Amino acid sequence: MKVVAYAALVLLVIPVQITLLDRISIAGIRPDLALVVVCLIGLYGSEVEAVLAGLALGFAQDLFSGGALWGNLCLKPILGLLAGLASRNLVNLTWAFVLALMLGLSLLSGTVMYLLKSFTGPGANFFLAARGIILPQACYDAVLGLAALKLIRLWKPHRSALTALTYE
Repeated sequence: MKVVAYAALVLLVIPVQITLLDRISIAGIRPDLALVVVCLIGLYGSEVEAVLAGLALGFAQDLFSGGALWGNLCLKPILGLLAGLASRNLVNLTWAFVLALMLGLSLLSGTVMYLLKSFTGPGANFFLAARGIILPQACYDAVLGLAALKLIRLWKPHRSALTALTYE
């Protein structure tokens, strides 16, 4: 059942990102929905699931974008692995942790993608790109990830504290 759900997720995320998120862009900045999904799979699933979903989503994202560098194919599994490793020993995911993790991983992704694109042609100044594109997109990704986490918590039961299960 999980395989079918992940296959449907991979087939739906990139078209939704292309069609719907163009309409809700803020000042031309669009969130990276594939990054948010891979990070949430890393937070709620295992590291292996996040790496496999990152491979599939990165491949689909690079396939539909027409880029020759295949940066998303290499980057998304690593980001999913980092998110999975970051949440491995957590009992409760707090909103501050998820916000900081998504912001950091999105900043890392934006920086690596900018550096890859700067090798292929003349690019803008990195600090201008960081201020105008990378940082606003990272903030947008983090807020979108936090909103998705709130929606997931509505459907998925919460973990109860250990003190709630004792007889004291």
